[in-house]
Amino acid sequence: MGFAVHVIDDDPSVRESLKALLGDAGYDVRCYACAETFLEQSGGSEGCALIDLRLESMDGLTLQQRLIAEQSNVDVIMMSAYGQIGDAVTAMRRGAIDFIEKPFAPDQMLARIRSLYKIQDKEELAQREARHCAALVELLTPRERQVLSMIVDGFANKQVANALGISARTVETHRVHIMQKLSAESLPHLVRIWISAGHHLEMPAF
Repeated sequence: MGFAVHVIDDDPSVRESLKALLGDAGYDVRCYACAETFLEQSGGSEGCALIDLRLESMDGLTLQQRLIAEQSNVDVIMMSAYGQIGDAVTAMRRGAIDFIEKPFAPDQMLARIRSLYKIQDKEELAQREARHCAALVELLTPRERQVLSMIVDGFANKQVANALGISARTVETHRVHIMQKLSAESLPHLVRIWISAGHHLEMPAF
């Protein structure tokens, strides 16, 4: 499926205004009244998702985390009428492209969508991949990130266990959970995710 703009907002007037604005600009606009409907109907799509932070049932941040866990190709722009800086930071740390306050200026919204649609530069594509990998790693607990950091550095399970004061069996359990959360197919794949995340991460303390 090609580039689409997904609007996830429980306010019909917002959905209608964005559909008119972006549709007139030539974009394929698809609207959803809730996160659950979006997840059911948007599989395999590329493009971006304009997500309202204060969705009922499943809120915007929870939906964003689901997309990260499913390794979705959709870029996220979070929308909110509340403008809470804490939520903005959380959304951005999880890889959101932008955080836009309502009411937004039509020109601002169009400019942001155009910039996403025209991404072709390899360096910027690499940055997008890095942000995605960093967002995946953010799903790990602090202990899992410690274990992952040491595994990538070449430590064996027993060495990790001794350094962290836990059993080798616990390390192996953490390792299994890490592979599952990051959808890593192998140790080399795990290493690539960690390296790609790079400077977007805060390194775990030991």
